[in-house]
Amino acid sequence: IIFTMYNTVEAPDEDIYILKIDNKKPVKTRHFVPFDSQLFFDTETDIIKAIVYSKKDQLSTALDSLAEFNLVAEHLTANNIIRGEKNTLISYISILNRAIIQWGYPAKLAFQLQYSLVQEVELSPQFLNFFQTIKEISWHYFSVIKQYRFNNFLPLHQRIKQYIKQHIRENITLDDIATGLNASKKTLNPAFKKEYGVTITQFIRQTKVETAKELLIASNLSLLEIAELLSISTATYFVKTFKKVTGVTPNHFRKHFITRPLDD
Repeated sequence: IIFTMYNTVEAPDEDIYILKIDNKKPVKTRHFVPFDSQLFFDTETDIIKAIVYSKKDQLSTALDSLAEFNLVAEHLTANNIIRGEKNTLISYISILNRAIIQWGYPAKLAFQLQYSLVQEVELSPQFLNFFQTIKEISWHYFSVIKQYRFNNFLPLHQRIKQYIKQHIRENITLDDIATGLNASKKTLNPAFKKEYGVTITQFIRQTKVETAKELLIASNLSLLEIAELLSISTATYFVKTFKKVTGVTPNHFRKHFITRPLDD
């Protein structure tokens, strides 16, 4: 009925899978390939490899291939389609979880991730787009592993710099960085200063000031509000730090940046 309403022609005598209804586009039929166990296994393997090796394009291609399998029609329970979808998603999560543990991701973190995703699946009343949900789960694992790879395999000085930028609104300490990067506190400053020529504390101060500049330009926040947003103890200390780094006060910077000619 929906196919006929949107396309103004009689629907074909075959299964129709509606992936998205858009007033500007007709509803299209989708032809799934016959289920091939070996091909499905190969596709699943490609997804796992793309995730653990952080290959974005390969993951996108493999997921497109997975969408061609008629999982919903042939492999879910006929009397309870939602339960069948949930079982399939939970099984898929388990497969990805086992794969990332075998690759080297900490088992404790993997099972926390699995528990969180399974809970989300179980609490979902329905899935408007089953394959989109599979894609979202896959990309979530991709992001988790990519971040883990970054935090554990890049040179220490780069990991420190990235950590500071990601947590610049917090009151960052060396203990926080050491814990966040699973690194020895004693190794942090030597590695960072050797590469960048400044201590971690100096870099944090400079980065907070650079962030404050953006806020001064792009918002009407008061100095106290900016100080609180950047976890700086007081507005007075914020002004003192800003002037020490830039040579001018925050108010002077805000006033003269806005009034400065565009070609300066």
